[in-house]
Amino acid sequence: MKRSMQLLVTVIMIFSLVLAGCSNANNSKPSNANASSTGSGQASSTSGSEASGKVIDLKYWVPFSGSDGEFMEDMVKAFNESQSEIKVEFMNNNWDNYYPKLLSSLVAKSAPDVAVAHVSHLSELIPTGMIEPLDDLVADAKLDWSTYGKNQENSIIRDGKHVAIPLDTHAVVMYYNKKYLGDAGLLNEDGSIKMEPGAEGFTQMLKTLKEKLPADVSPLIIGSNNIFTYWIWYALVQQQGGTYFQDGKPTINTPEGKKAMELIQTWLKDGLTLPDIGDNSYDIFKTSKAAVTFTGVWATGNFEKEASLDFAAVPFPQLYDQPAAWGDSHTLIVPKQGNREKQVAAVKFANWLADHGAMWAKAGHVPSKPSVQDTEEYKALPYRSGYAAVMNDVKYMPDSTKLGAVNDAVLESLVEINYGNKSIEDGLKDAQNKADKLISR
Repeated sequence: MKRSMQLLVTVIMIFSLVLAGCSNANNSKPSNANASSTGSGQASSTSGSEASGKVIDLKYWVPFSGSDGEFMEDMVKAFNESQSEIKVEFMNNNWDNYYPKLLSSLVAKSAPDVAVAHVSHLSELIPTGMIEPLDDLVADAKLDWSTYGKNQENSIIRDGKHVAIPLDTHAVVMYYNKKYLGDAGLLNEDGSIKMEPGAEGFTQMLKTLKEKLPADVSPLIIGSNNIFTYWIWYALVQQQGGTYFQDGKPTINTPEGKKAMELIQTWLKDGLTLPDIGDNSYDIFKTSKAAVTFTGVWATGNFEKEASLDFAAVPFPQLYDQPAAWGDSHTLIVPKQGNREKQVAAVKFANWLADHGAMWAKAGHVPSKPSVQDTEEYKALPYRSGYAAVMNDVKYMPDSTKLGAVNDAVLESLVEINYGNKSIEDGLKDAQNKADKLISR
């Protein structure tokens, strides 16, 4: 089906909005305020500030909308109330211009004391020379890198130095309707999906569902005209051992890329998933009009609000040679400010947030510290433990200052393929050519 370039431009515009995993796509209510302070911080300080008798004030920037912003604001309040050494001023910025604003503040040397940055955005912030390497600060802050997930720790190392503190992992995982799969005889006794391994086994499972489901229920629902197609394609390429960048150059038009897109096209052409689906994929699954969906962990809070929905959540399935999933992480960076006392305090604050990751997991995110997953507070949260292992499977996107532009180009071509405007071969070739031109500029 044909679609105008205007629609494709719209798709590209929403790419960065959804990339964060923090958009309003989860239908959570917007945050009430863009900037607010929490906590009193009136008690006298201790530790590094004891000699001066003053509280260390930190300005903290985040780009969170909806419930993410509310959960983080609650965490800042809890931190401020938990001790008297540091007072954090919470400022929630508009997502649309967050990174341009943060980048400008770094260049102008007017950045906050601590700020959220996605792993995928570190490559555009680090060249400012204003991100403080943390290895000389962690001893004073009593931060132990071994308490973080190894995959998450590796994601924030640049040139052998730690440049950020991981807060979470947010990834695309699989949700399934337990009633539909149970009625189709596709559940094991422990509630896991009964299917043969690999892409063929998964596709056959969908075909079985198609035979058993009501006519108005789709076996699978994915965002076929938006960023989820890219994320799924990326994961399937990684599962084959493929690359996205190699030696600093994009590798889009590859056998692995073609095979991944062929699988997605099979699901579409065989009627196993619906065409032309955008952000409404959330609601289609939530209202029991689909049996299986691939979407972000941030959808958990949305789905669990629907009392009639009996679902389970598990890591993105391994359909090829190795487990892999698309994912990103919120991290905290410490801008260079020339004030070591504040920088140590910022690291302490970031480490506290990670230690209390069960609070942040309410938003659906996977805590960056495996020990948090063993706490009673985390275990008491439904569904989260089911997909927590995805933190080990995430294949972080390559470190490139042109990453966002390349992603946009690939997304545009994949959507063209899904609309039938281009063949897989021509679509991937077009994406490769556009990506090569972007990198050469």
